[in-house]
Amino acid sequence: MTTSATGTGIAAVTVSGKGFSAEIAYEGATLLSWRPRPADGDDSDGDGENLVDGYLTPAEMQSQNGVRNGILAPFTNRIPNGRYEFGGEMHHIKPVLAHEALVFHGFARALPFALEQSFEEDGAHVLIFRAEISPTDFSGYPYRLAIEVEYRFTDHAVSIDIRGINHGDRPLPFAAGWHPYFRLPGIASIDDLLLTLPSRTAIETDDDLIPLRDSRTGIVKRDDTRFLYAPVAGHVLDVCFTDLIASENGLYETRIENRHDGSSLTVWQERGHMHVFTGDTLARDRRKSIALEPVEMPTNAFNQPELAAAVTLQPGETCSFRFGVRFEAAR
Repeated sequence: MTTSATGTGIAAVTVSGKGFSAEIAYEGATLLSWRPRPADGDDSDGDGENLVDGYLTPAEMQSQNGVRNGILAPFTNRIPNGRYEFGGEMHHIKPVLAHEALVFHGFARALPFALEQSFEEDGAHVLIFRAEISPTDFSGYPYRLAIEVEYRFTDHAVSIDIRGINHGDRPLPFAAGWHPYFRLPGIASIDDLLLTLPSRTAIETDDDLIPLRDSRTGIVKRDDTRFLYAPVAGHVLDVCFTDLIASENGLYETRIENRHDGSSLTVWQERGHMHVFTGDTLARDRRKSIALEPVEMPTNAFNQPELAAAVTLQPGETCSFRFGVRFEAAR
């Protein structure tokens, strides 16, 4: 493992092993690249193709356009007008970055993280990054919170664990997720992908992507079986899928496949929801990669009464959200 500025000029940690190489920026503990190597490769064989569409320059990272591979915490997706009630108090969060108009995707993506630990364990390369939030750091979030992000690399797979630790003396709201963009070797557009989703249900939203609510049932859902197994071509998505269906291994697995050669990438998660974004509004390389976002809670969770207990982290308590991705080469 080495610590350096990458070829992009972004300060990052570079880590490599027999089956992979990767770069993780200190800012946001953000994955910049992940390159699985050929199955018979070793450290001298050179890198494979980068399967995550990360930031390419410091300026692009500062813009946070598309929140490429961003760690989402202590909230995911949008909070309308930045307003929420917690613990009997009304709070008002301002946009995370000065040039942003919306409150979305949490503070972690813009925080400076420190590399707390790096070690090998059971054949895995493990890196643990940590950042702290104090009660005065962000308007509308007056809490003392530590965020840890653990990356665990093994050959053609990586698992991620986002941990929130309440270091304060009162409860705080917390939810986590990831906003990665993926591609597969040899494809020019996500239209060449097949998508398999472990869900038959999508959350209905308004024009601002805020979940609609029914006064009796809470979040409004719709039956949607189109993406149990379907080509991505012809679909424009920025949708949260819920009521996930577990695989035989007990995990919830979303898969993209190159319809030409059968290579595939699977995103797994232990719980939560899967938000899919086809990248149609990105400033760079629209529909060149697809965002498959494991999220612990749906959008605007801090304002959903039925989720109040689920988002509450008690003093001294730690919560964990685990997920990961694995790559399978062409058959």
